[in-house]
Amino acid sequence: MLLICVVIRHGLYGRSLLVVWITTRWPYFFFCWACLMSWLEGVAGEQIEISGRDRTGKPLRTIIDMNTGLVRNDPIPTDAELEAFYSNSYRIAYKGTARPRPRQVLRNFRRSAQFARQFYWMLRGRHHALDCGAGSGELLYLVTQLGMECIGVEPNVEYAVYCREELGLDVRTEALSPNLFSNRTFDLITLVHVLEHLNDPIKYLLMIREWMSEESVLYVEVPDIEHMCRYHNTGNMFHYGHVYNFNHWTLRAVARIAGLTEIPRSASACHGQTKVFLKKCRPHLGKLENRQNASAVKSLIGKHYAREYRKGKLTKPFVKVYNHLEETVSSANKSSRQIGDNVASVLRADILACSGNS
Repeated sequence: MLLICVVIRHGLYGRSLLVVWITTRWPYFFFCWACLMSWLEGVAGEQIEISGRDRTGKPLRTIIDMNTGLVRNDPIPTDAELEAFYSNSYRIAYKGTARPRPRQVLRNFRRSAQFARQFYWMLRGRHHALDCGAGSGELLYLVTQLGMECIGVEPNVEYAVYCREELGLDVRTEALSPNLFSNRTFDLITLVHVLEHLNDPIKYLLMIREWMSEESVLYVEVPDIEHMCRYHNTGNMFHYGHVYNFNHWTLRAVARIAGLTEIPRSASACHGQTKVFLKKCRPHLGKLENRQNASAVKSLIGKHYAREYRKGKLTKPFVKVYNHLEETVSSANKSSRQIGDNVASVLRADILACSGNS
């Protein structure tokens, strides 16, 4: 990849800007970094404050861009602020522990197995995997058990050590950076509940794009702001760790700007959801706006705070207590690797049964 950087006077913004000329297999295309950031940050006058508090009641300003429907924290944290937060503070602040509890490990393994079971037809035949934001390593462990050579990247020191010591995984204590995997590509890259934590999703997707071949698959999954509006308790939505809040349209729009498009054969399975399988394409250089989407998201948020969504909320505490107890009992006196091996064994049997029936 060749980068040619030029400083020009941008008529729209009235200031000198860095324009990056990137040549790849595509003939030529230009990125004006200010234009990309303006899509994420929104245009002055088109932003509306939708919340002034986080889910614990602490001050946190959250806004929506009425041109797109993208919801974000304001101001956006700097790289240094996020690096300090995720390397040491995040797991304690949001999970209450520096290392995952056995019941959390079991829950995460079950969720990862559900993904692998549902989308095995997308994973089959791939050999080299990268998990960006490996967390406590459950997805990486199961993909390894399915026969892939896997590498993980995790910025949190304790969780990265846990992955190496408890699960025997190749997980690097690193933040995402361009020089992590120079001149190397992966068949499968996963970015599960990570993109919302980053202060510049387009920049990081462009970075990950360089680790993909034309045949590679990138799987991205983020929390769904629409689902949160309908099913979370009133006010229990926004927090510092989630810089951006996506719905199905804004997630795919961010990917499209970064030169990634949804794989057609997986589109029906992921339709209307904030999870998507992506492949490389030419980056979108024109405007991507959807005021109808913005109005719909804003309306959902308003209904959330007006307590119009009550379905399932009365029974939610009881379901949560039951799940907590079941997970605690099922994971008692088991190591993380024992839990993982049990889940992996069931997963392999399910995949074999499905293959035999197809």
